[in-house]
Amino acid sequence: MKNEQLFVKLFNKYLDNCCSPEEVDYLFGLMRSGEYSLLATEMIDKRLKTDPGFDDTDYALRERLDARLGSILDTSSGSRHRLYAWRWIAAASVLLVVFVSIYRFEPGNTPAKIIPVASVPLAAASLAGYTRYITLPDGSSVVLHAGSKLEYPNVFAGKTREVRLSGEAYFDVFHNPEKPFIIHTGSVKTTVLGTAFNIKSDEKKVVVSVTRGKVKVEDATRIVAVLTPDQQVEYNVKQAAGAQHVVDAKTVVTDWTKENMVFDGITFGEIGKILSQRYGVPVRFENEALKNCKIRASFSGTEALDHVASVLSATRNGSFEQATDGTIVFTGEGCD
Repeated sequence: MKNEQLFVKLFNKYLDNCCSPEEVDYLFGLMRSGEYSLLATEMIDKRLKTDPGFDDTDYALRERLDARLGSILDTSSGSRHRLYAWRWIAAASVLLVVFVSIYRFEPGNTPAKIIPVASVPLAAASLAGYTRYITLPDGSSVVLHAGSKLEYPNVFAGKTREVRLSGEAYFDVFHNPEKPFIIHTGSVKTTVLGTAFNIKSDEKKVVVSVTRGKVKVEDATRIVAVLTPDQQVEYNVKQAAGAQHVVDAKTVVTDWTKENMVFDGITFGEIGKILSQRYGVPVRFENEALKNCKIRASFSGTEALDHVASVLSATRNGSFEQATDGTIVFTGEGCD
């Protein structure tokens, strides 16, 4: 399941009434494939046990949602889907709360514009001393440098995906040509459709370096540069002017993103603490003795958590699992 981490994040969001209609459609698309059925039913079972009011919703709307889920189940293969059908139907009731949370209705039952569940952006600030890996609502990933701040909404509603950056970050943007991704850094606006690039900004300058795809950089009056891989623009804020250069963009990025991600013989337990900070998830060892094993591995720091966990567990001939709450659990034999 290559999108497992994103599926878990979005599925928990919609169970918590925080999904946009677009995200709901994406989830149902994944459900149609069938490969996420077991994971989703486990999450639904957990919610049914912890929230007794889970299916106490409007009957008419629930019936329509049940029909939609039913059509998905009908197109799925295997007895497992039929066995768990009742759990999918129970999950459908949650969508009522989602729709009520996302849509504002005017008098006369005329729907107004779609609004985010939380209209005020969330501030995701990396704590002093370490770098964070963040997955945005659309599946894009960001490596946020220590001391930097990224502001983004709960849901990317509307025709664009917009965030605000102070400091430095590496972006790997989920491709969506219908919904451009825009990063605001002071007076400079960087627009992409789906690409990977680094932005470093302060009160004096903004530096954009592209590793993949194409990026447009603008200020308030004009297009400053259109960048392709291994191109960089350095924008002088005071002079409102940009200078373009050819660079080795991957080196520009990994010079800082690989900090604390080159493990030269430190213990698995220490690595677990680093991963927990960087990716914002708990890390647990099924065998406590596994913490004592010394690991040698190197990463650029831009990799997703499941890739890093897979490589690390393989060094000890072990394995890992990610629980529905995001916790990474490493298994394997310990070391003396």
